[in-house]
Amino acid sequence: MKFIIQHNLINAQSLEKIRAATTHLPVVWVGAIPFSEEITSNDPIEGTDYIPYGSSLLSRVGAKHGWRGLHYDLTKLNYENFVRNRTDMLNNGVNTVIDVYNFLLDAPADSTWFTRPSLDNKQYAGCVMGTVELREWLMSMMESGPGTYHMAADTKIVLDNPKEISAEWRWFIVGGEIVSGSMYRAHNQMHVREELDKSVIDEAQKMADIWLPCECVVMDTALVDGEMQVVEFNCINSSGFYDHNVKAVFDALYDYHDKVSVK
Repeated sequence: MKFIIQHNLINAQSLEKIRAATTHLPVVWVGAIPFSEEITSNDPIEGTDYIPYGSSLLSRVGAKHGWRGLHYDLTKLNYENFVRNRTDMLNNGVNTVIDVYNFLLDAPADSTWFTRPSLDNKQYAGCVMGTVELREWLMSMMESGPGTYHMAADTKIVLDNPKEISAEWRWFIVGGEIVSGSMYRAHNQMHVREELDKSVIDEAQKMADIWLPCECVVMDTALVDGEMQVVEFNCINSSGFYDHNVKAVFDALYDYHDKVSVK
């Protein structure tokens, strides 16, 4: 197995960490061409024994070529699947765009709402909007022509009341085990630090043990009203690092797929 790691469209600080973390591993560096499903490389890319890491664009390329180290399955990485299998998700309401739009027609104009795509496809970022703004935005998405910003009326999205979140963490999970965690926000402010508190890590592992959409995945958690909840699960091949132990994550992924290959 080799890593295929994207060197463009990644911020310089993260790229430096990734380079330092993978010097001892077999790596092919590639460039991804925006708005296409093409990559560039100075090395030949043959076969399927690759573990990709980069943008969601690279994950789509990996799915097209059947790279065995890819954990990008939208039949699993979607919010409908999460709420079907867990009772501790931060948000629960999943409906079609047109159903949400129709609901908002009768919602109080001064209400605010949280929304995000159901699929882990980065079609838009999770955000909070007022009733009128969100309604108009959804209509513009449905009416736009085919392309990145178009959403069909039957596209599934999340709609829920905004939550007051005390702190948020990101956990990289390989083979069902937490490899590295980092807090990334506290009291609505960016607050990035590696999580080393064993009690917090153990609590996150207990949450991971309940159910995961994939054996290798990223889990974001949040502290809400004194209770830990799952914000979302994301593809491990295209999730960004905060103050994580990047070397531990890449080593764990390589060892996991090395063992799977031997089997």
